[in-house]
Amino acid sequence: MAIVSTCAYDSRGQLVRTDMLDISRAKIRLDLDTGENPTFERGHTHVFVVSDMGVTAEQARERVNTRLRRFFDRAEAERGFRRIATKRRQSKNRLNLNTTISYEILYVVESDERSRSRSFESPRAGCQQGWSTVTPR
Repeated sequence: MAIVSTCAYDSRGQLVRTDMLDISRAKIRLDLDTGENPTFERGHTHVFVVSDMGVTAEQARERVNTRLRRFFDRAEAERGFRRIATKRRQSKNRLNLNTTISYEILYVVESDERSRSRSFESPRAGCQQGWSTVTPR
């Protein structure tokens, strides 16, 4: 399960930043979870990691992009889904020289009464240091 916390809003109705400790706890739970399915419970902030590897960086990029498209196709079909931030990591295995690319995606699925049009959302809502709102290639 990759639920970070319940969505919290300030007096202006904007999403309050998610605590980094809550994100870390959710990532630990995600690491211990045997399933690779994202969670979409309404009224919660979630974290999900999309990762893949390849013999070359290009192959890893193609594979992880396929997984990202699959995730976002599913997520964007959920009413109330809003991506908050994405963190990209790339590493190379020293033994076999394979490249691994991972994306940590922090997102909310707002309850129906809080769900709003994407045109009104703040592009940095709920962002923490080290996270970006840049869309992966």
